[in-house]
Amino acid sequence: MNYYAESMADEIKNSLGAGVLAGLGAERVAYVSRNDVAAAAVGILTGEGHGGAIYNATGSTAITGEERAAIVSELTGAPVGFVALAQEQLAGGLAQAGLPELVVNVVLDIKRKFVAGAFDIVTGDVERLAGHPPTPLRDILATALKA
Repeated sequence: MNYYAESMADEIKNSLGAGVLAGLGAERVAYVSRNDVAAAAVGILTGEGHGGAIYNATGSTAITGEERAAIVSELTGAPVGFVALAQEQLAGGLAQAGLPELVVNVVLDIKRKFVAGAFDIVTGDVERLAGHPPTPLRDILATALKA
């Protein structure tokens, strides 16, 4: 499955005070919601003909860091930018924010995978299995940022 939209929403909420979202590059990701992954799993468990099949639960569109920032700006009414940092800069900022080294390393690993295109995959598996299109990242963020 692709990266959870809710996890990105949490990251964005933690970054709002800075007015900028940071990453290591363009970071094209087809975010998928936890509920959509669960609905796809229900489709597998209650349907037939899935023996030996391999599915990839993804959102319907891969979104870049700049596009994420534009969505957040629209939803919050405040300007939010996106900046690509060197790994050392991002690691330093995360450590300065109080994150333990283990968490910093996990975040950097995920961000490197974003840049490498590991989550720049779009399939129709969620819609086919769940019976409805994946929830757009914008909708997940709209809900999360209201809270």
